[in-house]
Amino acid sequence: MTLLKRIISPKNLIYILFIVLHIFLLNINVAEWGDSYRILRASEYLRNDFTYPDDEKRPPVYSTLLAIRPTFVEPILWGRIFMLVTSLEFLFVFEKFLRLFIKKDKYIYLGMLLLILNPVFLYWSIRIYADVFFALIVLTAIYLFTVFTQKNSKSLSLLQTSLFGIFPGVAALTRFEGYLLFGSLGLGILFYNYSNHKNLWELLKANILKILMYIIFFVIIVLPWFLYRNPFTSTYLEEPAGRAYDLKMIWTYLVSIFFMFGFSSASVFLINKGKDILNILKNNIVITAFILSELLLILVWPAAIPRLFVPIIPFFILFLTLSFENYFEEAKSKTETLKLVISSMLFLGIYIVSQYFLKLQFLIPTKTLFLSLVGLQIISIFFMALKKQKLFLISVLISCFVWSFCIIYIHKDNFISIKNAAEWTSKNINGVVAYNDVSSVSEWYLNEKGYFYFFEKNALLTQESLSKQPLEYLLITNEHNTTLDIDLKKRPYLTLIKEFSYNVNGKMFSTRIVKFERDYKERL
Repeated sequence: MTLLKRIISPKNLIYILFIVLHIFLLNINVAEWGDSYRILRASEYLRNDFTYPDDEKRPPVYSTLLAIRPTFVEPILWGRIFMLVTSLEFLFVFEKFLRLFIKKDKYIYLGMLLLILNPVFLYWSIRIYADVFFALIVLTAIYLFTVFTQKNSKSLSLLQTSLFGIFPGVAALTRFEGYLLFGSLGLGILFYNYSNHKNLWELLKANILKILMYIIFFVIIVLPWFLYRNPFTSTYLEEPAGRAYDLKMIWTYLVSIFFMFGFSSASVFLINKGKDILNILKNNIVITAFILSELLLILVWPAAIPRLFVPIIPFFILFLTLSFENYFEEAKSKTETLKLVISSMLFLGIYIVSQYFLKLQFLIPTKTLFLSLVGLQIISIFFMALKKQKLFLISVLISCFVWSFCIIYIHKDNFISIKNAAEWTSKNINGVVAYNDVSSVSEWYLNEKGYFYFFEKNALLTQESLSKQPLEYLLITNEHNTTLDIDLKKRPYLTLIKEFSYNVNGKMFSTRIVKFERDYKERL
């Protein structure tokens, strides 16, 4: 009975829920996003001949870890298993992190559930992307820094500061935001125990050796990669140049922050306890510096919303959980409750109006699913107004669950026609294949058989133009351009071999496998 009680304890049940949920979702996605295939491609280069692709813009750590796979496991399945393990490790560290700020187990478990069911975190934890692994490095570093500084009230040791140099080094070789972690931890070391020093100069003298050790160990980690390939010449840095920075972009940015939690009233609770949150930020300079720098980066890189939120989500969930603890533990007057209810209705209105105009993918653009979420928010606010705290909390968790699964559902069949067509072509056709797929899905499944050729312009699809290419077959897809309409009847030198068509969220996506009859006129 004692063993059974331990197994079914709330904490263990949460971990079991997490594992079961992720196993269920392991292969729910028909295909990965394009960047995943680039990451896997780099891992295969490393695995097969210890080289890194010259055209790969991402740092190498994540691909290197994916390269360490058993030969009997194919790369995509291995990548998904790796993400399951990484996400489980993240949950474990997050639990430890919550315990630094929250004493009552029930609120620690609440925070864990809010993370597990968070729409942004859950979605990217089942995709082969480096974001969750990077977030694990960030959270572990900040957790250890907080633990060390809490236990050592006088000073940090040289060994500890050297260790902290390793974390941002590995982070920078995983994602470019690792340099933000480097700056954030550096500020934490520099200003550690600043209240015991008279001025900044005295503080600098006291910590200069520790800062130097921190920098040295960071440089030791990143220098080999700098010598091999300067990361600051990456095409990543050119991407923001083509972005439009206008009111719509700012609107998208703010709405994405407000509603990344899985229920519309989350920001109300954060704002309601703003003073307490500011006090935590004031006393934890590393957390503050990293959140602010990451938010600024996302503002510069809006195209990556909401994926770039992943590393800061655990900190926001900490603040949200503390806000809930205050709400549940302290008696609320009718005026305070009314204030929360009115504010929640206001934010629900912002969500409805914003999604009507913006139609953001992670805020659910599908009408039926969107309306079901709005209904859940109204129920949640109703329980808040009645002060039914348990029912309110249950409705919040149900909303997070439904929101997350809506996102996963509407994205699970992305690139289905391309993936199935490319797989079929790889198995059944011998010959060079040209494709207009820009997602890297065709590149992965066709491997050396194919190459990208942008034949969507009519001039590039004439028999004369195609004759100049080494291709024998074409993969024509409309998954990137639903208005694409290439009439094969007007091009008798193109013969349809097979077509893969699917209705995905009300849109018809198709990929056609076409043979190029190079000698068509001669046969006439």
